[in-house]
Amino acid sequence: MKNSILYIYPIFLVLLLLLASASFACAAESKIEFKVEVSGSGKPIILIPGLISSGEVWNETVAALSDYQTHVFTMPGFAGVPAIMNEERYLTAFKQGIVGYIEYNKLSDVTLIGHSMGGFLSLWIAADSHPAIEKIIVVDALPFLAAAWNPQAQTGFNEASAQQYLNSFLEMDEEDEYAGRLMMARTMTADQAKWEMLAKWALDSDLRTEAWVVTEMMGIDLQNEVGNIQVPVLVMGAYQENPQFPAYTLERMEQIYSGQYQQVSDLQLKIAENSGHFIMYDKPEWMIEKMRTFLSKQNQ
Repeated sequence: MKNSILYIYPIFLVLLLLLASASFACAAESKIEFKVEVSGSGKPIILIPGLISSGEVWNETVAALSDYQTHVFTMPGFAGVPAIMNEERYLTAFKQGIVGYIEYNKLSDVTLIGHSMGGFLSLWIAADSHPAIEKIIVVDALPFLAAAWNPQAQTGFNEASAQQYLNSFLEMDEEDEYAGRLMMARTMTADQAKWEMLAKWALDSDLRTEAWVVTEMMGIDLQNEVGNIQVPVLVMGAYQENPQFPAYTLERMEQIYSGQYQQVSDLQLKIAENSGHFIMYDKPEWMIEKMRTFLSKQNQ
């Protein structure tokens, strides 16, 4: 049985209130708000979705990992969860909030599983060598995404770029935005049954949060920091041949991933061929098999 829980973590104080079937922890000003669904029992796994995605992206994964206790996040501002107000570094707040959740709930031997943005957050948290983290599973994410196509990419937050990203959506009417979101969904998975759902999650997300998170992530380079990770890391990358980009071969994709993760001391890199970005939809059996093998292996 799943329990849907809304957690708000203050920096200094947590007040726990019980209200109907939901639990709340709140403070007057400084807070981070998540939707978290907890199910099962066993060693804890925290599952973090990607940009403008709901935690529901992990539904099939959770069902396949029923012998673990799963904590499925939907991040603030995405897929209908209220956005953080007056924030300038959303991604940093997400990271701090996840760590706060782990510490508040006294979780140990935690595996972080993250897709895309969630994978980036998992790497960032693990790079701080938090003692509660036991393993990391990254689903189609890189330590420095911007450098994948621009080796000269600059670090740092570019507010003008974030505002430009935001304005590009604000200039659209609802119909145009829906069409664009649906088109993007079609490029990310071959599973037609998921397209409408992915588009709806995007439409239910806060545009400013999306724009600022994308820009912040593009300006953070973790390629050296991931060398601090002291736990095993499984990275699963998605590759799909695209005639429009003939230079982006499987070999080139493997070079990019191997290069960006070269500082990780205990790394397993697996490539899901003929898969879109949402590997959990395009290669579900393959993904679960790789996860289960990795999770069952004892740390050295």
